[in-house]
Amino acid sequence: MILVNNESPPAARVHSHSSLSCFEQCPRKYQYRYIEGLEPERRGIEAFSGSMVHLALQHLYQHADQGRVLDEDELIAFLRERWEENIGNDIFIVKKDMTRSAHLRRAEGGLRAYHRHYHPFDGGRTVGLEHGINFKVRGDREHSFVGYIDRLTEVGDGVFEIHDYKTGKRLPTAAELHRDRQLALYDIGVRQNYPQVREVRLVWHYLSHDKEMTSCRTTEELAALERGVAALIDRIERCRCFPCRTGPLCRWCEYCGICQS
Repeated sequence: MILVNNESPPAARVHSHSSLSCFEQCPRKYQYRYIEGLEPERRGIEAFSGSMVHLALQHLYQHADQGRVLDEDELIAFLRERWEENIGNDIFIVKKDMTRSAHLRRAEGGLRAYHRHYHPFDGGRTVGLEHGINFKVRGDREHSFVGYIDRLTEVGDGVFEIHDYKTGKRLPTAAELHRDRQLALYDIGVRQNYPQVREVRLVWHYLSHDKEMTSCRTTEELAALERGVAALIDRIERCRCFPCRTGPLCRWCEYCGICQS
């Protein structure tokens, strides 16, 4: 167990869905990343592949918003170029039955399916791509929060859609999606930042399955979520020790080389 001995209260932190999930997964990992600010020693191939797919879709919609629709081969060429530019020796693979090339082929397949499904990419007005949004989460105290929305669109008359791209193999159930915290938090943020909002739709794109799933939250559900997240943040900010939570996910941890478990 690692103790953090602060004689005075820690400075107010800006929290995110990623930081909360990191703490829930492993407090030690949270300390390395969000308190000590240590850069990860390595990157998992799954996270790397996902970031390259997100970059390609951002490129696709940037051009579409400017009136030029990339064809499928142009999109794949962009993915391959960014892949080769960014992949390095720090990329690690846990499941040895999947090579780097196999992960690239899966990424290409997901992008091709997405391109065919949504061409010509004119579903609403793009408000932002990889859109940073700052807002407050309120409980007993007020907490600063930040999120990054893959694509935020306005589809008319105050209706906003929060789009999120998923590149993993697992497809959740509708009930699991309705409990999803990340996009529901972004729902709160959009409502705080855009006073013209009348309705917010949460949209997930599961590229490996060529499947779109949607959900909406009621005012009561958002209020309950906000209270629960504020309570979790209060608990995190009171922490002075950050134990390692060992388990199967340790193999994927970017800090396993320095972990003192």
